[in-house]
Amino acid sequence: MFAEKKELINSLVNLIIKDDRYRREQREEKYWRLIEEAKKDWQEARAYFNTVTEPELVDHAIYALGAAEKRYVYLLKKAREEQSFREKYLR
Repeated sequence: MFAEKKELINSLVNLIIKDDRYRREQREEKYWRLIEEAKKDWQEARAYFNTVTEPELVDHAIYALGAAEKRYVYLLKKAREEQSFREKYLR
């Protein structure tokens, strides 16, 4: 009976660990999708900035480029921090 309970507990622990890995992988995938999206937005903002000819739109292009760049850099920083945390504490 003790062996059966131990086996059941081990099975539950393994399920929890697998679920945790799955959630972590899903979170990482979400981060990379956001980073790729931010990179694309940054590239589009840069292209827009390079093609703006109307003086009234130059300020808008500068703002859009700066905002897109800051978002991209922020997401990269967060991804690095999480990677560093995982390497230090979870491996």
